[in-house]
Amino acid sequence: ITGLRFFTVYGPRGRPDMAPFKFIDRVSRGVELQKFGDGTSSRDYTYIDDIVDGVVRSLDRPYPYQVFNLGKGSGTSLNEFIAIVERHVGKTAVVRQCPDQPGDVPYTCADVGRARHLLGYGATVSFDEGIRRTCKWYQGAFGDDGSNGEKAICPETQANGLGRAASCVELRATMATECK
Repeated sequence: ITGLRFFTVYGPRGRPDMAPFKFIDRVSRGVELQKFGDGTSSRDYTYIDDIVDGVVRSLDRPYPYQVFNLGKGSGTSLNEFIAIVERHVGKTAVVRQCPDQPGDVPYTCADVGRARHLLGYGATVSFDEGIRRTCKWYQGAFGDDGSNGEKAICPETQANGLGRAASCVELRATMATECK
């Protein structure tokens, strides 16, 4: 039995309730995004291709029992994250400064040492490159401003009530005005 722990997976077709998709969407549409705290909090964001590589490696190298962390192995601060999204979208974010969220930890990062040693795993896609790829996909799927005709996204209205986004929801352009 092998257990895999994924650290903040993102990329094309990612969950619309997750920060990478939300930030790209909001900056593209010129919609305000919330920045909690001073922006120094840091997360280990892992591009989907690196996760898939880790899953395949765990299947190819079976162990009687192991738990592997699959992540980039380094953190990206919220301030860096916003700046990278702005650069790849080509627009300045409209940021509303908010206080720290209660219970939020300042830093998370995967210790990928065991996965590196036993699986030969190592993330190869930098956060900057992963966001560039995700922005390129977003612009192709939804246009530079997130409208692209009738395909409209609105993470705020597409949630299923359980704090999780529906996997496949499209709103008509007329309904998208709720998000603007």
